[in-house]
Amino acid sequence: MKGLKIINPWEKKMTSRERVLVALNLEQPDRVPWVESSVHNTVVEKLLQRSDFEKATVTQLFTVPGSRFSPAVFEVLAIDNMNFSIAPPRFVKSQSFQGMDIISDGLIKTEADLNKIVLPDPESDDFYKPAREFVAKYKGSDKALGVTTRIGVSNTYLSMGIEHFSLTLYDNPAFALKVMDIFVDWASRAIPKINELGFDFMIVPEDLAWKQGPMFSPRLFRELFLPRMKKAAEKIRIPWIYHSDGNLMPILDDLLTLGMNGIANIEPNAMDINELKKKYGHRVCLVGNIDLHYTLTQGTPQEVEAEVKKRIQEVGPGGGYILASSNSIAAYCKPENVLAMHRALLKYGNY
Repeated sequence: MKGLKIINPWEKKMTSRERVLVALNLEQPDRVPWVESSVHNTVVEKLLQRSDFEKATVTQLFTVPGSRFSPAVFEVLAIDNMNFSIAPPRFVKSQSFQGMDIISDGLIKTEADLNKIVLPDPESDDFYKPAREFVAKYKGSDKALGVTTRIGVSNTYLSMGIEHFSLTLYDNPAFALKVMDIFVDWASRAIPKINELGFDFMIVPEDLAWKQGPMFSPRLFRELFLPRMKKAAEKIRIPWIYHSDGNLMPILDDLLTLGMNGIANIEPNAMDINELKKKYGHRVCLVGNIDLHYTLTQGTPQEVEAEVKKRIQEVGPGGGYILASSNSIAAYCKPENVLAMHRALLKYGNY
């Protein structure tokens, strides 16, 4: 028929948004997507070799909503997402070190300290104004727009101090859970608002593990943490990725009942991503696993290429895999190694 163009779907190049959402749906996109929760301004500046670019605005303390990395990163890296944070603040003592905010202790120790927890009103339209402006500015791009928020656990133990929180769980569990319920309630009220802002997917970072295993016993997690996390997680109405450092294996079956679409960032020295693919690849998208402890920070570009190639070839087949660092692109990543990750993705990542 004259004028009819036959389109082969296998030749179609997906947008970044399509690519990410297809992978989160456990399907195979045109190439492996690359998603990061944040890219430090220092790395972007070194990659661009200039400082006159729009900077990420959010800090590690998440005191106000803001962008997690600069859009200028797309000049040099094939990252498929942007990310904006709408997370509650942490009530902590901190100090600055090499451009990072380092948390030294929590401020919430007793009932008398509860008045220090002053959270933004989750019902206020003004609170979400920066997020609406971000979406309006970038929705026309082909990038998948991510939003980061939290569902109560890490804000609690950081605001109390991890040691004090752990002891209080045994000595005065009612107080520890009272603090957690404050943050869970905030998340439960904020998430329905966040759902409606126009983001494509959500990232929920709640660290629950060390390299050796969970921070808390599986019994405590199942009885005290999980029901509270579910109260907030069940409000999520867009695809979402759960992030934790460390070895989640002893609690992963319970954790997956939260209903996330993806698990990130899968530290290679804590969990075997190939075992995760075999056991859970039919249930959840795997995100991450490019080593931040050595490869991206101390390794060579050749080592980065080899690791990216290995992950794509072993975990990528069939879809359901998103390339990412094992945490984020931190200030101490070698820029040449981040660039090597980009080049390796383009070299080996096409399906």
